[in-house]
Amino acid sequence: MWVLMVCLLFQVVIVPCANAETAYDDVKGHWASEQIQFLTERGIYKGNGTRHFYPDKPITRGEALVLANRVFEAVYGPLAAPEQKAYLDYRYPLRKEIEAMTANLQVLLDVQTGFVNEYRPGDKILYYLHLVSQGQLMKTPQKELVDWWVPTQFLQYPLSREEASMIFFHLLAPYKLRTMNAKSQDVASFFAGYQGWKQPSYYPDTASPYAGAIREFHLFNETRLFNPYKNMTRAEFATVLKRLYDFYTEDAAKQFRESQNRQQTAVNMLLTAANYAHQTKNEKWLDAYLSKSAQESIDKIGVPLHDYRVTLTLRKDDTDKNKLWVTAAYVDSKVGKYELEYLLEPDDGNPFGRKVMSINIIHK
Repeated sequence: MWVLMVCLLFQVVIVPCANAETAYDDVKGHWASEQIQFLTERGIYKGNGTRHFYPDKPITRGEALVLANRVFEAVYGPLAAPEQKAYLDYRYPLRKEIEAMTANLQVLLDVQTGFVNEYRPGDKILYYLHLVSQGQLMKTPQKELVDWWVPTQFLQYPLSREEASMIFFHLLAPYKLRTMNAKSQDVASFFAGYQGWKQPSYYPDTASPYAGAIREFHLFNETRLFNPYKNMTRAEFATVLKRLYDFYTEDAAKQFRESQNRQQTAVNMLLTAANYAHQTKNEKWLDAYLSKSAQESIDKIGVPLHDYRVTLTLRKDDTDKNKLWVTAAYVDSKVGKYELEYLLEPDDGNPFGRKVMSINIIHK
């Protein structure tokens, strides 16, 4: 019976949906119908042949990771190529999407902090799910395991609210670090403070600090008790995903109205997403971030588009306040050193509200 239920739930995640408005018969009149509909229309849920969503069934760990990553990519687009993880069961049907989540999260952390991090938040998420599946506390032990892996059956277990808070903490930690203006040496200690459970918990019914650490993002309903061991239903998780989607879009939209550093971060995210879209020939995201003329200029220039590890210089146009000029110096093993100049102008086609209108190589 459990195997049958898992198969049906996977169908809701995997199989394309032809008509989002009539995707599921069992959510009509449900309290979470609007959130489920919203996410389905944006391709985060993709329908199934049975026309059932099973809103009151538990969400599984693997589905939760995949859906959270789909929310991220629905807003920003993918940022990096998935990297194969030896600790992740190759038989798990949604393995590649979980590996995409770890890759996106790594780039997000690097871009938001402004430097390359040795810390791997995506790996930690899977590591802690492994620990809790072994009956251990979901925290860093004194001596971390070397040989560990996450089999398919662990990813098919129901997701508890405490496990969900751990996942969302790692997804949102880059944004918390951004506001702290963290240095490279601060990142590992930031995570260690939570993962060793040295931070006091806001909620009296859990020792884990993760739920309290993400209260500022308002993903979960505000109550004095968190009910950490309660499994999340698919409808409850959809509600949290909708709030995550709203945070991503609202945060991206205001970036170019804030400080110079915040604008640099936004430009870096924008160019990183555009670069990966160019590498993968993803027309949807290319059109979202680059004008047609900017796309055509990439091949003419004949150099790689962007590397998020560089320093960006922003300059407002003296004659048009809507124009923003961005320059960056790159080093490529084949091309050598070169500089590119980007012109960004207002556009509603992506979450940042800016599009690259032209790209020029600067000859020294």
